[in-house]
Amino acid sequence: LADAAILAHPVPNALISIVVDASDFSIGGALQQRVNNAWQPLAFYTKTLNSAQRKYSAYDRELYAIYSAIRYFRHMVEGRNFTIFTDHKPLIYAFNQKLDKCSPRQFRHLDFISQFSTDIQHIKGSENFVADALSRVQSISPAVDHVSLAAAQEKDKELRDWLSREQQTLIKKVYFPEYNTNLYCDTTGAVIRPFVPLHLRRAVFNSLHGLSHPGIRATQHLITSRFVWPAINKDCREWTRACISCQRCKVTRHVSAPVQQFENMADRFEHVHLDIISMSYCQGYRYCLTCVDRFSRWPEVIPIADMEAVTVATAFLSTWIACFGIPSRITTDQGRQFESALFAELCNLLGTKRIRTTSYHPQANGLVERFHRQLKAAIKCHGGNNWVATLPIVLLGIRTAIKEDLATTAAELVYGTSLRLPAEFFLTRNDNPTSKFVVDLKKRMSDIKPTPVRRHGEKKVFVFKELTTSPYVFLRRDAVRGLSDPPYDGPYKVLERDEKSFIIEVNDKKCRVSIDRLKPAFTLSENIAEQDQFDESCDDDEQGFTIQVKCDAGNPVPAVIVNNDNVNSNVSSDVSLGNSRLITTRSGRSVRFPDRFQAGL
Repeated sequence: LADAAILAHPVPNALISIVVDASDFSIGGALQQRVNNAWQPLAFYTKTLNSAQRKYSAYDRELYAIYSAIRYFRHMVEGRNFTIFTDHKPLIYAFNQKLDKCSPRQFRHLDFISQFSTDIQHIKGSENFVADALSRVQSISPAVDHVSLAAAQEKDKELRDWLSREQQTLIKKVYFPEYNTNLYCDTTGAVIRPFVPLHLRRAVFNSLHGLSHPGIRATQHLITSRFVWPAINKDCREWTRACISCQRCKVTRHVSAPVQQFENMADRFEHVHLDIISMSYCQGYRYCLTCVDRFSRWPEVIPIADMEAVTVATAFLSTWIACFGIPSRITTDQGRQFESALFAELCNLLGTKRIRTTSYHPQANGLVERFHRQLKAAIKCHGGNNWVATLPIVLLGIRTAIKEDLATTAAELVYGTSLRLPAEFFLTRNDNPTSKFVVDLKKRMSDIKPTPVRRHGEKKVFVFKELTTSPYVFLRRDAVRGLSDPPYDGPYKVLERDEKSFIIEVNDKKCRVSIDRLKPAFTLSENIAEQDQFDESCDDDEQGFTIQVKCDAGNPVPAVIVNNDNVNSNVSSDVSLGNSRLITTRSGRSVRFPDRFQAGL
């Protein structure tokens, strides 16, 4: 209901109202209109409270619910008269109290609410069921007792088929005097395990697996030691693997796709990598625009005062393009200045193709990212306080330093000769005429071939085989997150896929992400989803149904085994539901030994 945008068409002249409620964990509200003497819902709203908001008093939480609901429905209630209904009666006197009794937060909320409506009326809590349900989703957990379980067993066709076959010796009817009911249970082991009908099995799984979300083997042991049904291990394995909460919060192994190369370059300054780094404030500059030519590795660092699109475009045009011409391709990240319409128009004007890396994947722009490490380390060696004055000297050293993968320097690839450095005493004279030197230089420069970037060390490749066919994936959250935030978001629908990136649908928008941030989402098969009718997109805190059948050793329930053909309570033998082994004496009496003596039996 909370995901529904509008449930009915708004009537312009109808009376409207907002119904709100708050619980200890969340708030909820509903926008409704009066049509034919009945309230008709238009939209719903719910929100989970954070740790600070959960400490609010009941009055503050109810007031915050009104404040948040009006903000959410503002586009539909602005300029109209409407009534606010709440089941917290003190709020109806909120606008009549003295201002000195209000806290600053209460004053801000009341000031915002008064801009739209001051008509707050009380409604009984029993009648405020819509907003109450939206604010108390966690409490929706109906229980199934012994009587309900017995009734479900009588209607279960699979159980009747079991009893009609050879399994009738495994499943026997057990009478529970405490509840005056009979349950079909497995009595072959030390613990009597109730048989769970088809439509209640997922409820059993949710109640036990949802406690701490253990792995497959632990979940199988947790459930099989307490309940029984056909193919129970298979169901536990599939449901545990398809648990959305487990897949969001557990990290198994990160994807590491094979490295790919850029397109072949034909000449110098054809492909340029751009990025922006943040520096300490110095002489009015706070950032640097870094440019690196992929062919010659020639770096250029331009100090800039801000990261606005106009500043970046002007610096790139006046420094790099003015000296080295227009590149054919530019590789940038997804910074706002590079994503702006101004920079896109500049690329269209220059006839340059822009290559856009995926988010949180700096490896795609690794040439300039690796240069940042070398640049910052060199600046730190000079002290780093006045980096603007140090920057030219540092760039001179980087440009004349030999590149191991090129076996030459960036200056030699650009100018055809080395640059003169401080402390050089001897100069090499060239007596060749200028025309001959130009011819030789042109010939040598034309013979230079592009050298691919060298990768230091072999990268271990790992890609989930399910990524090639999985319709949904989880996206790793690489941004800074809290300790309680899950490391993955999703699942998201896959629209397109290739070897290095996927296009997924995030909040109704297409988003291209790197395959290194993805992992496949395991969902239930269609037949299982039809059987249990379970919504895998439920909230993490919802536990579903719980079956209150106490069969643990700490709380044994007295029971007796009943003949399958006779449903009455004739006692054949006493059976305990504890974890101890059942011992029958020569007189037929069942006894239970203490746990410390069980090992010798």
